[in-house]
Amino acid sequence: MFQAEPGLMIWTAISFIILLVLLWKVTYKPITKALKNREDSIRDSLEEAKKTRETAETLLEDYKKQLAQAREEAQKILAEGKMMGENIKKEVIQKAHEESNQIVKRAQEEIEFQKEKALMELKERIADHTIMAASKVIEKALKKKDHEQLLDEYISKIGEKYES
Repeated sequence: MFQAEPGLMIWTAISFIILLVLLWKVTYKPITKALKNREDSIRDSLEEAKKTRETAETLLEDYKKQLAQAREEAQKILAEGKMMGENIKKEVIQKAHEESNQIVKRAQEEIEFQKEKALMELKERIADHTIMAASKVIEKALKKKDHEQLLDEYISKIGEKYES
C-alpha cells in the first residue's frame, strides 16, 4: 500500500517550497495591493459617511433653528395681530363714544335752540297781546287801576300757559 520513500518526500517538499516562493513572488504583491486598495476604499467610505453624517447633523440643527425661528416669528405675528385687533377695537369704541357724545351735544343744542325759539315766539305773542290789550284799554279809556289789573290778569294767564 502506501510506502513512504524518502527521495519522493524530499522532492515533494522542495517542489512545495519552490511553489510557495513563486506564489509569494507572483501573487503576494497583487493580493496585498488589492487588500490595501479595499482597505483604503472602506476607510474612504467610512470617512465620507462620517462627513456626510456630520453634514446631515449640522443641517438638521440648522433646520431645527430655522423652524424654531419660524415658530417664534409666527408667535410674534399672532401677538401683533392680536394687539392690532385690540387697538382697532378700542379705536372703534372710542369713535362710537365720541360720535354718541356729539349726537347728544347736537341734540342738546337743538333743544336749546328750539327752547330759545319758543321763548322768542312767546315773547312776540305776549308783545302782540300786550299791544292788543293796550289798544283795547285805550279804546275803552280805562282808568289806570283798571289797566294794571287787566295787564296783571293777562300776564298771569300767559304765565300759567307757559308753565304747563
